[in-house]
Amino acid sequence: MKRKSFLSLILLVITTSMLLTACGEKAPGNQSSSSASVANGKDGNVLNVTLGGASPGGFWSLIGEGIGNIMRKSIPGSQFSYETGNGVSNTINTASGKLTMGLAHNFEIKAGLEGMEPYKEKMPKVTAIATMYNNAAQQFIMTKEFADKYGIKGLEDIKKKKPPIKVAVNQRGNLTEAINRISFEANGFTYKDIKKWGGEVYYEPYKPAADMMKDNKVDLFGVPVFAPDGKILELLTSKELVILPINEEAQKELEKELGIPAGVIPANSYEFQKEDIATSYASCIITVDPNMSEDEAYTITKTLVENIKKIQALHKNLEVLTPEIMSDVEPAMLHPGAEKYYKEAGILK
Repeated sequence: MKRKSFLSLILLVITTSMLLTACGEKAPGNQSSSSASVANGKDGNVLNVTLGGASPGGFWSLIGEGIGNIMRKSIPGSQFSYETGNGVSNTINTASGKLTMGLAHNFEIKAGLEGMEPYKEKMPKVTAIATMYNNAAQQFIMTKEFADKYGIKGLEDIKKKKPPIKVAVNQRGNLTEAINRISFEANGFTYKDIKKWGGEVYYEPYKPAADMMKDNKVDLFGVPVFAPDGKILELLTSKELVILPINEEAQKELEKELGIPAGVIPANSYEFQKEDIATSYASCIITVDPNMSEDEAYTITKTLVENIKKIQALHKNLEVLTPEIMSDVEPAMLHPGAEKYYKEAGILK
């Protein structure tokens, strides 16, 4: 009798499981097709995402951890993790679905879409949900001593004067190096010309380049950073500096090749800089897995926009961030879920 009762119980369990399956119930542990997995919590769907940024302790890690704190507090039960990376790898990994979210510069995204070095091939599309800032200015920093000696007031004067200039342009294949190279070429000179004039080209990153300038080993470097920038302010304690403007021709070429729009370094960003200086602006965009569901993208975008004051409070250079800036993710494609939120909120028409 006990054996019959036991068999009846087993049959009941099997029948119930079959009915649940037929009604569309999922087995425990199933995840969405996106790299942003969704768990069913007491407050509804919650997110489990990973965001790729840059080196620990840097500005992007500040943004990444800020986003993580906002999501954890605003979406109960959500899990968020931050990974080190860089704009190029983050773009590749989000586009391929290996990473949920990633930070990338506008020029890194544009280079991926065009298949420029260091990308090995063109990316068919890059999907994004928000821009975190759009005002990192390309700054061509030169020692005042060198500028005065050769009468250099802009990049075009380097072509005219042909001085024996020592420049640091960042690492080969790095897209900051591409900004420098394209700017030089738009003004009529190349790395080969610099060497022909008796100068030198150093493929050094920003911080080593600034140290080299301090030690009189470099006369000029170019880098897309906020103005004022801490490293440049530090350099000013031992060197007199000038900022060379980017002329209209170079601005147009940078926008065409790398998607970097024209901008301005406002007067008095540095004590020595009394007038506005023409430049080009780099932006930081949150790219996402294109397979992220519409609901997930909508929820994350809504959460970030509604907590914009917390993002602004992360750093003084983020204080100018607006929902309108966030909604412009060019040259990436806006995720449909993000677009839905921006339109519902009246941010996009």
